[in-house]
Amino acid sequence: MRCYFFLVFAACLALMSQTKAHAEAPVEAVTFTLEPGVLYVPLHEAAQQLHWEVRRDEAGRCVQLHEFAVPAGSLRHLIDGTELIRTGDLQLAGARHTIREEDGRMMIWRGFHRFTLIVSPKQVEVSLAKRQLRGWQGGRLVLQTRISSGRNGRTPAGNFTAGPFRSRMHYSKLYHNAPMPWSVQIHGHVFIHGFTSVPDYPASHGCIRLPLDGGNPAKFFYEWIDNGSPVRVVRN
Repeated sequence: MRCYFFLVFAACLALMSQTKAHAEAPVEAVTFTLEPGVLYVPLHEAAQQLHWEVRRDEAGRCVQLHEFAVPAGSLRHLIDGTELIRTGDLQLAGARHTIREEDGRMMIWRGFHRFTLIVSPKQVEVSLAKRQLRGWQGGRLVLQTRISSGRNGRTPAGNFTAGPFRSRMHYSKLYHNAPMPWSVQIHGHVFIHGFTSVPDYPASHGCIRLPLDGGNPAKFFYEWIDNGSPVRVVRN
């Protein structure tokens, strides 16, 4: 009998240790400037941390998490296809959350399964030589896409910030009212914006073009980036 209770006690200690390890491994949230206060978590990471099953229909779409029917259209997606779920939907599925007083971080939990969610600052790097834009939130790469920059070195290199001006549909005052959807200013008349043509060579008057196809990186960038976030443009 003593041996039995010892084994049960040891198993409980192991479970508590595992739970503590999970709690000490924070998950970085993804936020969007157009949805202030709303936190997203990669669906597969949340399901793994909470030990929940994700069920899908024949088309491969997520239709149920745990025993919760995920509302159509409530999931967001990174450009690479990663599914993002709101913390509010995790709560509807049965998870609970608390805000830690010591650091303001959110703890999401269900029984012994839990994880800490953190909101990290955003940063962007544009490589003119590689014709590539990458965006991170903390250590999480949330966006990687091809770009086309200014002809004859017209896109300036340096350390800038996103904004303050942004527009869903901006028209160039310098170049014949050319349409610039999903525009985010980074320096003077230099914007990061969507365009129908994003060739594999410098083609703009100085702006940084993002594709409108392939998941629409231009729209994603516009909805994700916060004004004031650092944008580093390098020539290499």
